[in-house]
Amino acid sequence: AFRSRRFESVVAEATRLFSQGVREISLIGQDTTCFGEDFGLKDGLATLLARLAQIETPQEKWIRFLYAYPNKVTQKLLDTIAEHPALVKYIDMPLQHASASVLKRMKRGASGDIFLRLIERIRRTIPGVAIRTSMIVGFPGETAEDFETLSQFVQAAQFDRLGVFTYSDEDSSRSYNLDGKVDGRTIHNRKRRL
Repeated sequence: AFRSRRFESVVAEATRLFSQGVREISLIGQDTTCFGEDFGLKDGLATLLARLAQIETPQEKWIRFLYAYPNKVTQKLLDTIAEHPALVKYIDMPLQHASASVLKRMKRGASGDIFLRLIERIRRTIPGVAIRTSMIVGFPGETAEDFETLSQFVQAAQFDRLGVFTYSDEDSSRSYNLDGKVDGRTIHNRKRRL
C-alpha cells in the first residue's frame, strides 16, 4: 500500500531547502499522483504543489514531480501546474505500451486512444509542456500487430522525450509465468525501431 509523507513535513523540508539556496526540488514516489490518498485527500498532489509554489524564496525556484500515472492525472492537477510559474511544465508519465491487449497483460488497462486524448488535454491545459514517457518492448504476448500499434501511437503522440526499454524475464516478477515470450532478437529489433 502507498504511504504518503505528512503534508506539513514536505512543506517544511521544501521551505528549509529553498531558504538554503536550493533552486529546484523534485518530488519522487512510486506513484506520486497518489499523494495524500491514504489521508483521505482528494487531489492531494495538486494541493501540495500549489502550496509549495507559494513558498517565498529570494531566488527563482522550480518544482517538479515524478511520476504521473495516466489514470491519476486529474484536471485539477493540470490546472495547478499551468497556474503556477514555479511548477515545471513537465509531465513524466510512464505509459509502458499502447496496445490494449499488452496493457491488459501488464495489469495496467487503458489503450493508446485513451492516452492520446489525455496527452491532447495535457497540451491544451499547459501550453509549452514537455511530456516524457517510457515504453517496454517484448512483453510476453506482444505480437507484431501490438508492436505496430505501439509504433503508430508513438508517432501520433510526438513525445518530447522517449525512453525505450526491453522486457527482461525475472523470476521474481508476476510476468515471469506468462506465456508468449518474445525472442531476444525480435525484442532488440523492436527497441531499435521504436
